[in-house]
Amino acid sequence: MNPQELDQIVQKVQQGDRDAFAELVFLIRHDLRLFLSSFAGSIDMIDDVLQNALVTCYENIAKYELRGTFLAWVKGIARNLMLKELHARSRVVNSEEAFLEHVVMKAALDAAQGAGREEETMERLRECLEKLPDPAKEMIRDRYYNRLPVQEIARRHGKTATWAAVTLFRIRETLREYMEQERTA
Repeated sequence: MNPQELDQIVQKVQQGDRDAFAELVFLIRHDLRLFLSSFAGSIDMIDDVLQNALVTCYENIAKYELRGTFLAWVKGIARNLMLKELHARSRVVNSEEAFLEHVVMKAALDAAQGAGREEETMERLRECLEKLPDPAKEMIRDRYYNRLPVQEIARRHGKTATWAAVTLFRIRETLREYMEQERTA
């Protein structure tokens, strides 16, 4: 499901449709579980944080702005809850002097903190995408969100596949320059 379709369901939830939230949970649960599994020290931790993230999401969904970033928004909530859980468990493990468990928790905590930088990068990328002219945004959306082949994009624009490939390359280069400017600003 693409980000705009998720936002349509989120909008229903924001208007009070509880069934829409159940649908939303069904659609994002797998992605969130995978995301959390890369940081968690146990399956129980994944389940606990996932449940808390979904509750927090529901409680705060009215604050979400419909910008096609819902999954990243929920992952941010999940990441913050995972950091809290890892910090809490790290203190317990550390106080019990279980060295191996402490090392595992520390590695998971370091990984979770690194994920925040990824989310920040994705947000910068979204901001840079907004700077592109509409035809360039449309091509990026077709290629990377809708996963259309270059030949189909070329056909839609009445151009050759070579033109589409070169244009996409140039758009990516422009985005790379924007990202560099944003990072140094």
